Amino acid sequence: MVLILAGCGVYSGSFTRELVEALDVADIVYVDLYTMPSALWVLEALGRWAGKVKIAGRELLEEQSRLIVEDARAGNVVVLSAGDPLVATTHQTLLAEAARLGVEFRYIPGISGVCAAKSYSGLSYYRFGKVATIPGSWRGLKPYSVVAVIYSNLCVDAHTLLLLDVDDRGAQLKPRDAISELLVVEEELSKTLGFKRVLGETPVLVVERAGAPDARVQVYDSATHLLGSREDARIPSSLVIPAPLNMTEMWVLESRLRVKLGRTWSRRVYERVECCRAYEAVVGWLSNSTH
Repeated sequence: MVLILAGCGVYSGSFTRELVEALDVADIVYVDLYTMPSALWVLEALGRWAGKVKIAGRELLEEQSRLIVEDARAGNVVVLSAGDPLVATTHQTLLAEAARLGVEFRYIPGISGVCAAKSYSGLSYYRFGKVATIPGSWRGLKPYSVVAVIYSNLCVDAHTLLLLDVDDRGAQLKPRDAISELLVVEEELSKTLGFKRVLGETPVLVVERAGAPDARVQVYDSATHLLGSREDARIPSSLVIPAPLNMTEMWVLESRLRVKLGRTWSRRVYERVECCRAYEAVVGWLSNSTH
């Protein structure tokens, strides 16, 4: 009798042999559509095990997680999520609950969408800094802290991976809408705090369906360029705000994508010290405000 937290990667072909074996012996398979509502493909990929499947939403995973752990006292229970389950705090809490109640647990890793997006972007994995999620308008939130994260990363010459929010129906925030909101908020902050804006002139990558066979990277010479694009990204997708690229990164992107990147990709359109000052100003403002 065991509780298994398992990840199934980013598309149906990324099921591991260990995961398939766990699903075969499971009595119950809880499918997490709370932390990743856009992962309806997981249900389609579970046809062979359909009789064992139950949907796990927010209430069950966060407020009634003990019920899942109790099920594991009587049988083999798999809690399955897209990507890697331990990227989400919700699943870390579930493991802690199992340990507290003396229930055996296992962890089956999956390909994380976050890791796949960084790797597939063509940029150096070790040059990525903090990750942030841009909230959709349905949250009623402004991405002040996201702007702070971007400036923090640019301050230390690091790339920024930006995840795009997903609503309860599985619809993902569009890259254009995300960039539009960032630019509006950056303008508001620059006027309030007196720093120079840089995001409008900074290049952007749109990484689509990283890890899947039909993955794609779109390049935009500036955030303003993306804003004017009419091309929609397929889900799941994410954004990358790069720091100035090194020679290897330039060569990789130009060779893989068969494009010629402009000077803004390798030469900074901002001074690092100015990004550091802007970051400190935004953090100080956030610390003294309620947003």
